[in-house]
Formats: sequence, C-alpha cells, structure tokens
Amino acid sequence: MAAMNTSSPFQLAWRSFWQLKKHRQEPLWAQLAVGAALALPIGFGMMLINGLITGRVSDHGWWRASLLFNLFSCLCVAYSMLALTRIVEQLLPAASIERFSEAADWRSALVINAIAIGGVMLGAALSLSMYTWLTDWDGWTSFMGHSVAKTEFLAFVMVVAAANWFWWRLRVKQDRLLHQAMEAQLRLLQAQIEPHFLFNTLANVQSLLDRDTPRARLMLENFTDYLRASLGQLRHTDSTLAAELSMVRSYLTLLQIRMEDRLRFEIDASDDALAATLPTLLLQPLVENAIEHGLEPKIEGGCVRIRARVSDGQLDICVDDDGLGLDSPRRPRRRGNGMALPNIRDRLRTRYGGKATLTLTPRTVGTQAALSLPYRTPA
Repeated sequence: MAAMNTSSPFQLAWRSFWQLKKHRQEPLWAQLAVGAALALPIGFGMMLINGLITGRVSDHGWWRASLLFNLFSCLCVAYSMLALTRIVEQLLPAASIERFSEAADWRSALVINAIAIGGVMLGAALSLSMYTWLTDWDGWTSFMGHSVAKTEFLAFVMVVAAANWFWWRLRVKQDRLLHQAMEAQLRLLQAQIEPHFLFNTLANVQSLLDRDTPRARLMLENFTDYLRASLGQLRHTDSTLAAELSMVRSYLTLLQIRMEDRLRFEIDASDDALAATLPTLLLQPLVENAIEHGLEPKIEGGCVRIRARVSDGQLDICVDDDGLGLDSPRRPRRRGNGMALPNIRDRLRTRYGGKATLTLTPRTVGTQAALSLPYRTPA
C-alpha cells in the first residue's frame, strides 16, 4: 500500500502556502488559518518597529488608534495573496503549474513574487476602502496626503519582494540537500545489495563453465552489459525510462539464464514513455522484489510483466508478477533488503511532493507494483 499522509490540514496548508498546486488536499479553513498566522504577527511586528523608530512605542493612544487598522490591513494582504494564488492555479494549465512549482526554476520565484507584490497592493487598497466604509476615517485621503505613509508602503513592498526571494533561495537549497541525501542513501542501498547479486552471478558462471560453456559465456556477456549500465546509471541522478528498461532487461536475462524455464518476462513501453526522464534506479528494485518475493520461492516460477504508458501528464509504470503474492510467508531478509520500497517512496516525495505515488496491490495471482510520476522529457 502507498504511504499514507498523516499531516494535519494546517501542516499541509503551511507547507504549500507559497506553492502553486492544481489540486489541493488542505481545506479552505486551513489556508485561511495559515494566512492569519502569518499576517497577524507581521502586523504587530511592523507596528512595534514603527513605534521604536518614531518614539511612540510607549504611546497607548497611538497603539489603540493604529493597531487594529494595521492588523486588518495585513489580513487583507495575506488573503489577497491567497486569492491571487488560487486564481492563477485555476487559470494556468496543469503543465505550466508543474513547471512553476519546481523550486529550482527561477520562473517560480518570479511568479510567486508577482503574486506577493500584487497581493500587497490589492490587500492595501481593499483595507483602505473597507476601513473607510466601516468607519468615519477617510483612509484614502489620509494615505495620499501623507508622504511618510507612502514611503513606508513602498518599503514594505520591497521587504516583501526581498523576503520572497530569500525564501525561494532557501527552498532551492533545502530541496538540493534533500535530493543529495536521498541519492546518497540510494548509493548506500546499492552498495549493500550489489555484492550479493555479484557473487551469486559469478558463482553461477563458474558452475556453468565445465558443463555448459555456451550458457556460461552468454551469462558473462549479459553480466558485463548489466554492470556497464548499472555503473553508468550510478553516475547520474536522472535517467530515461529507455535506459532503465535496458538495465532491467539485462538483469532479467541474467536471472533467466540461471532460473531457465522458471522465469519469463515481458516489457511493453510506448515511445513517449521511453523518452521520459525519471530518477535513476527507480524501477529495478520493484523488479528485484517481484523476483525475490514472488517468483523465485515459487516452485514453477512465473512471469514478470513491465508496462509503461503516458496518461494525463503522468508516466504510469506497472510491474506485475504471478508469484506467491503479498500474503505469502516472507523469506529471511538479507542485509539491505526491506529498504527498497521506503527508499523509493522517500525519493518520490523529495522530488515530486504529492504528485508521484508507489502502490502495491495484491492480484488474484501475484502482485502489482504501480509507479505514477509527472511525465517529463530531457530538456
């Protein structure tokens, strides 16, 4: 089963407040609560800074006259930013939102900054108009005739723009560090698993040399192809589905030589799916699980089927096997085993957020592992 998201609605809204998302999980009340949680402390802080600069911080009359309006203005600004963000999400196609939501894309910083500055101007105008309508104070006349107020507003716009730019740089750095940590974990996992496969294959080649030299030669050739592809993939963080499937095919061919008629496999991928980019070594652990837990323990063996298609902007990959299934007794785990699926889910979450999933589903006979991630092609 796919990993469940246990975050509260408020946590979801907090994490995605400055992100463009076509479909949102968090309710409107959580988004409004986050807006208030950001706006009210900022409004109070601005009042405190203003009071310290002007020497009125101890003037209770000034606080009573200005605090409510400042808090109301900051709420209007926050909710205007929120409204503009949701309007942009509705107007832009999903593909554009996906590109803009990537932290490393500088266009994301420009779009979010434009929304923030637009929200400040719209929110300030709304707060002045509504406060003028609700009270006897003529806010517009007072603002337009007060040069200090206009200077402070311009300074506030510049601070918002600078804060957004700093936040974007911080998010890019955080995403890069998370990505590097996940890739380091992947390499550690590979370092734990590869020796087992390496020694098993060499032992099989050695046992075949005396009794079946052609099969030993074929196994060694496929093993060389597999190692070449595997080492090449480890040098990069991104790959194409075509390259991933090439490595998987070499891996399955090796196992097929060892398991003989007990292993069959089929690979079916559309041309557009083959061109897709995805994190390297994302697919092979699913195939390894299908063999180790499904087919290898089964006396008569079985078949692994890999299918890849592109649908509605998503790359969908299914790995089906007709092995023992999820409910069968598990074999004793070797070192490093059991980490593959959590590792894949962590990598998907780090790279794509909630836009990618890994789901394990029991079938009548065997198991299906389904990957779904945003469809992208090499630049």
